[in-house]
Amino acid sequence: MDILLVEDSSSDAYLIKELFTKTDDPPMVHWVVDGYHALDYVFRRREYKEASRPDIILLDLNLPRISGYEVLKELKKTPPFANIPVIILTTSTAPLDHSQCMALGADVCLSKPHRLKDYEDLVRLLMEWANVQLAMVGRQSAH
Repeated sequence: MDILLVEDSSSDAYLIKELFTKTDDPPMVHWVVDGYHALDYVFRRREYKEASRPDIILLDLNLPRISGYEVLKELKKTPPFANIPVIILTTSTAPLDHSQCMALGADVCLSKPHRLKDYEDLVRLLMEWANVQLAMVGRQSAH
């Protein structure tokens, strides 16, 4: 599984990447620091011409250059990238932010936890969710 992590906080990115390495079947996590690089990565532009297509995108909302909202809008309006599951991980706990993300096409919108144990649980649940999603996509494409 390939995950694109779009996160401007190096400490959050390091923690998330480290926790993914401790899962049963660790995914390949590619990290970019802003929305500009996220779009370049997914659309394989500039230095990302050889990038693998992510199976899942973990997207922060408050990003420099291009916001997470703008990245989400661009992805969801651009076939064939619109079907890549996008999970929003944000510091925001505002219901309006979460509902706006869902309206723009996010698959899941979660607030970042504050405690390490909660981050561990979050990564475990994300892996379970991702495995179910990818299994469903595999079954659909087999038909």
